[in-house]
Formats: sequence, C-alpha cells, structure tokens
Amino acid sequence: MNILHISIAYPKQGFSNLYSDLDEALAKNGHKVCVAVADSSVEPQQNTVQDINGVEVFRVRTRRIFSVGLVRKALAFLELPRVMKRAIRKNFGSGHFDLILFEAPPVTLWSVVRWAKKHFSAPAYLMQKDIFPQNAVDLKMFSKNSPPYLYFRRQERCMFKTADAIGCMSEGNMRYIIEHNRYIPAEKVRLFPNTEKVSASAPSEERKLAAKANLAKRFSIPCEACIFIFGGNMGRPQDIPFICRALELLNGYEKAYFLCIGTGNEAEKLKNFIAEKKISNAKYLAKVPREEYIEITCGCDVGLVVLNADFTIPNYPSKTLGYMQNALPILAATDKNTDYKDLIQTQAVCGKWCHSASPEAFVAAVKELAGDKELREKLGNNGRRYLEENFEVSRSVKLLEDFIAQREKNA
Repeated sequence: MNILHISIAYPKQGFSNLYSDLDEALAKNGHKVCVAVADSSVEPQQNTVQDINGVEVFRVRTRRIFSVGLVRKALAFLELPRVMKRAIRKNFGSGHFDLILFEAPPVTLWSVVRWAKKHFSAPAYLMQKDIFPQNAVDLKMFSKNSPPYLYFRRQERCMFKTADAIGCMSEGNMRYIIEHNRYIPAEKVRLFPNTEKVSASAPSEERKLAAKANLAKRFSIPCEACIFIFGGNMGRPQDIPFICRALELLNGYEKAYFLCIGTGNEAEKLKNFIAEKKISNAKYLAKVPREEYIEITCGCDVGLVVLNADFTIPNYPSKTLGYMQNALPILAATDKNTDYKDLIQTQAVCGKWCHSASPEAFVAAVKELAGDKELREKLGNNGRRYLEENFEVSRSVKLLEDFIAQREKNA
C-alpha cells in the first residue's frame, strides 16, 4: 500500500526515532511511504524529496516548534496546518495513498489530515502519544476554564473525529481516551504501542565494561559506582525539582553516580543546581551526538524515568525502549495514574517504581539497585526480553496492515 505520513518529528539522515523505524520497516515490507515533515531548519531552496532508507521524505519549512517559549510554540502550531497542506498539495497532490498516518501532539494538524483524507480517499490512523491539552492542565500551564484549554480541547475533539483509528500506547491510554471522550466509538480506539527496530542482541559484557571504564575515566567516577542515566527532554513533565531534591539527598553517596544528558526548558535549572549545590556524584551534559549518547548509555547501569506527580494522564515514556535495548534496569518515579508502573513492576518486571511525590522512596530505590548487581542484571535482562517479544517494530507494521485489510474486507 501507499502511505502518507504527516509528522513534526522526523529525524535527519543517519538518525532514527520511533517514526522513522516504523516507516523504514513498512518500506522493507513492500509498502511505499512518503513523509511530509515540519522542519524549521530547512532553507527554502532545500525543499526537495529525499530518499532515506527507502522512505521518501519531504521537509517543509516552518517556524521553530521545539525549545522555544509557549507563545512561539503556540504560534508555530497554529500556522502548521496551512503550511503543511500547501506543501503536500504541491509535492504529493497527484499521487495515490491508501493510508494517512499522523501523530499527536500536535492536535492542530487535523484539518490537514481531513483534507488529505478527502483528497486521496484514504483513511487516517492517529498514533496518539502525549494527551494534550490535559497534560498542560496537570502541569498548571493553564486551567480548564482558560481560553487556551477550551481552544485546544476543541482541536483535540476535531482530531479524534477526523481519525478513522486511534492507536494508543497502552491499555491505560485506551481507557483514558474512551472515558474522557464519550463521543468516540470504542472500536475506533486500539492498542498501538511504541515500538522500534530491535538490535540482534544486547551489548556484550565486554563492550559494557569498556564503555563504563571510559565513562569512569572521563568523569572521574569511582570504578565501583552504579551509573544512573537520566537522558532526553528536561522540562516540566520530567519534574526537574524532584530530581534536584533527590540528588541533594544522595549528594556524596559514592555507590551511585548520575549522568543527566539532554535539553529542555528546565535543563538549565538542573545544570545550575548541580553546580551550586556542588553535587559530587552527578554530572550534567547538554545534548550530545546520537552515537556518543548510545555509547554512554551502554556504559551505564540503570536508566531513569521521571514524570511529574501531578499527571492525571497515563504517560508511557518512549525512552523506555532505549533502556531495554541495552538491557538496563529502569528506575521509574512517576504519578500514580499511569499504567507505566504496571509495565515496570508486573508485566516486564524490568525495574523499580516509586511515586514521584516521594524523593525519599526514590533514594531508597537508588540504594537498593546500586547495592545489588545481580538484581540489576536480572531486571535488565527481563526488560530486553520483553522488548524483543512486545516492542519490535514489526508488530506496528502488522497492526497497520491488519487495519487496512479489515477495512477492505468490510468495504
């Protein structure tokens, strides 16, 4: 089948994410995939279709979306539909597509998708990730009575109505969408977990030891210390104040060392805290090249996932897959509403969980993992095995193929 993927987060040549892994797997399975992606870094003269591992990618010049203030981000999202529709019409308008793929957030692309559905006579499949605007309400960015919430909530409703299928990351996501959007037919909501291309095997013990030795030398980390990595976006959802409180409680604890790598609206807060409080067993690094990040992760012992305790929506962090790839156990500190804790504790049995309102519980979990290498290995291997059985990208390909096959059968 021919697939049009409308996106705001598609990596450049040589890099990958969940969406590029999916598109490349679809292409390898015999499907033609065209991607229209918003990209503020593109120069006007660069607006050409590029072949990336069998996928046709067209980068559409837009305003900056990421690492900007709320006002600039809102303006960029509001302008996106007009810019994307014009680019798709110009570059793919005469083509034929059997399926329109898109993701949320943002919730403002539904008008482009609705136009594409009509223009190409194709169904639309929504890959639902963060639930916006409720997550912004949870983080107290605005209230449910505010104009921004009412506006974006209306956009979200239009988006759900436009989609022919709503793919959710977890059972908890599915329940939340159905319970809070009674107008959506339950059969429209289905499980579509985060997946990625899984390597043939986890890094060897020799490679892990060599990578850890390099980290120990580079950052003067005690050889016996358990290295915890906290990577990716660092904003309000990740509750940087919680991380800071926990680091202060663990300051000087020689059995654990924390590498914090990433960018975001609150990254500077974490960086300054580590410096001002002279946290001896923590290091902040700004965004590093992907190859370097992969090698750093390989040398670490535990992957950290932190989510704000005020969340009422069931988040399911995608960084989990990277930790599982490397057979790292996961220490997750999250709200109580997400079913992510069920993945960690009972489904994959791949780590430890605590409520992110309790830095003391987090500290206790850190000390438990830091002091038990056999436990870390057991949990890490469990996670790797669960990834192979449940989160390999071929599963997503089959779900999409089954969706189209069922529609054709019912036609």
